[in-house]
Amino acid sequence: MSANGIDWFDERTWSVSGNKEEALGRIKSSSNQAAAAAAAASVLFPKSTLEISQYLSNDDHRDCPIAVVCGGHSSSNVATWPIFQNDNDGNEHQHGRTMIIDMKHMSSINVNRETLEVTVGGGVLFRQLAEACSKAKCALPIGTGPTVGVCGYLLNGGISGYFGRRLGMLGQRVTKMEIVLANGEIKTLVSPKALGSNDASGCDDGDNDLFRACLGAGSAMGVVTSLTIKMEEESIYRTGGSIVFACSSKSIAKTFLRKALSFMKERVLLSSTLPASTSMEIVTTSDYTVICTLMFYDSFDGDPETFVAPLRGAAKECNIPIVADGVSSHKTWFDAASSLWGVIDGMKGNPLVRMDHCIGTEHIPSDEALEFLLDRWFGSFLEKAPLTIIEIRTLGGAASSNDQGNHCLLPTSNVKCTFFADMIVSYDASTVSAEDKSSILAEVHDIIAEAKKRSDIMVDFSGTHGQSDDPATLLPDGEEVFGGKENYDFISANKKKYDPHNRFCYHPFLTLI
Repeated sequence: MSANGIDWFDERTWSVSGNKEEALGRIKSSSNQAAAAAAAASVLFPKSTLEISQYLSNDDHRDCPIAVVCGGHSSSNVATWPIFQNDNDGNEHQHGRTMIIDMKHMSSINVNRETLEVTVGGGVLFRQLAEACSKAKCALPIGTGPTVGVCGYLLNGGISGYFGRRLGMLGQRVTKMEIVLANGEIKTLVSPKALGSNDASGCDDGDNDLFRACLGAGSAMGVVTSLTIKMEEESIYRTGGSIVFACSSKSIAKTFLRKALSFMKERVLLSSTLPASTSMEIVTTSDYTVICTLMFYDSFDGDPETFVAPLRGAAKECNIPIVADGVSSHKTWFDAASSLWGVIDGMKGNPLVRMDHCIGTEHIPSDEALEFLLDRWFGSFLEKAPLTIIEIRTLGGAASSNDQGNHCLLPTSNVKCTFFADMIVSYDASTVSAEDKSSILAEVHDIIAEAKKRSDIMVDFSGTHGQSDDPATLLPDGEEVFGGKENYDFISANKKKYDPHNRFCYHPFLTLI
């Protein structure tokens, strides 16, 4: 592999999968980089939809496989890893060398304040979208990572732990998209109901089918070059913030977490009001600091400080110091949307290694499911992987409601999920021994294998929160990812129709469709 190829990968890829880190080390230390460079994938940096169309329809590379990169945040590196593949390594597509389309130059953002719509190019990142949305005094259910690509997140089932209960899923807000198909054809797809109904039968043929399929597995269907998204007035968000609890050990953290999870279940998840008035996220770091973040919306009619009093009381019962208390510190939607940017920007490694896995429940989690979470999700890897965080979030609400007139249910299991826990195992590869790396990987795989045996939880049901390069026995099936057999068959049929030769073979669902 040429130095340029490695440089591109290092610059574009925020973190590396623990399943690939050893192989990456071998590639970088190879003494035969010149030979590898000759067979490496190429990178195209288009500036227009027409340029992409012309490339895909050109006879010289009509059959070559395509990987599309808009953010590079995912640790499994499905789209960026082809830079290292060649015709002789057993991983290359049957038709020849891969072309990587890097969308970074297609990063335009246009806001229509009158219609409350924002149109983003295929290379826009969440930092850019959040800033544009804030300037327009609007709000959206976005993710917390500033370098995550908006298109990759939205098209692969992305969820918003902070805002989803009130604002739904970002994919539910798409009114129009532009896509280049495998044969180079450009299509402009418009939401059949334009957010006017949740009736999926409105998306039942032709372009309507493709529109809906793209909101569950869009990166497998073509190159989406722009998206138009319906925003909300920023006044929909009232306030929010975090309380930080300094637990001194795993046992103390678990004792407190039981109380915090009970609060989450009773005070947030079991709230039957629609639209949802609150959402909650609990983050635990590897040093057993527990951060409880709550969001309060315009439908909340109480006092945030009074609402969280039981959490402070639980800390007092456990003799746990509160080191920061700002549950009303976010005065605007943008304050909340950008609150973790500094933390995420500071997560670095040589390289930064990550393994992302999630579990969730369709309904309110049972006590047994919560005990499994506390028992297994907080494993010994916490001591060996010091950048690890465990995220536990409330979902449901607007995303999964059947009577929210401005939302359309998507072909993804995320809309069925009420409770969600993400295990993000992370470490700086240069500071962890080879023995510990193997131990971490084995433990994580064991935990996921155990979770898959349970009937009361879903495992790796999201395209944006799964590890698609895990061993095959750990990977989810199509019904788990797309919310049932009907949706899975729907996605598969559209994949065969619009990409019959599987040119777009580098995506989070590569083992499924």
